Amino acid sequence: MGKVIVGVDYGSKTSGFTCAALMNNGVISVHQSLKNKDADKWLKQLLEPLKPDVIGIDAPLSLPGPLVGIKGAVNYHYRKADIQAKAMSPMFLGGLTARAIELSDWFNKTTSSAVIEVYPKLTAQELQLDFKRYKKDKSFLPEAKQALANASGWNIEAVDIDNWHQYDALMALRTVEQYLNEKARTLGDKTEGLIYF
Repeated sequence: MGKVIVGVDYGSKTSGFTCAALMNNGVISVHQSLKNKDADKWLKQLLEPLKPDVIGIDAPLSLPGPLVGIKGAVNYHYRKADIQAKAMSPMFLGGLTARAIELSDWFNKTTSSAVIEVYPKLTAQELQLDFKRYKKDKSFLPEAKQALANASGWNIEAVDIDNWHQYDALMALRTVEQYLNEKARTLGDKTEGLIYF
């Protein structure tokens, strides 16, 4: 049986912006939560029966070192990975960070899935997407999708991508595939939390 891997573009709980890209036995599909519905509950219901091998979530999955008692850590706002990635502080993201960590723990315990933190923006840089248009111009989606397909060797012509949240879920999926193939790169410190891309 083939691996099941998942990339998640994680949004606020009821915004309808949370998306999951799945690769199940080589077949890729994209799913999106509904507005005014609990995205975390939706993700659990979608993924629990599949018992994914690896899930990549685009959200902080750990806290800055001093807050978890890491000796010698001094930055209460940013992890080393956040500074290197020029990402937002997990503390600024607050509730989103807490939800993501809780969800990660739930998947670890319930489905035995490995959960990693991913950052699609770094993949977008790697693909050399036009940052004036990435996440801003919907008409750029087909071109961005083709760039991702070319870089990944995926056949995703039949996969409908309607918005940038769905696209970022696919980018998260690419990182998970790279991770599985031991080709993903990392930022940060293992004791504090790594960002994969």
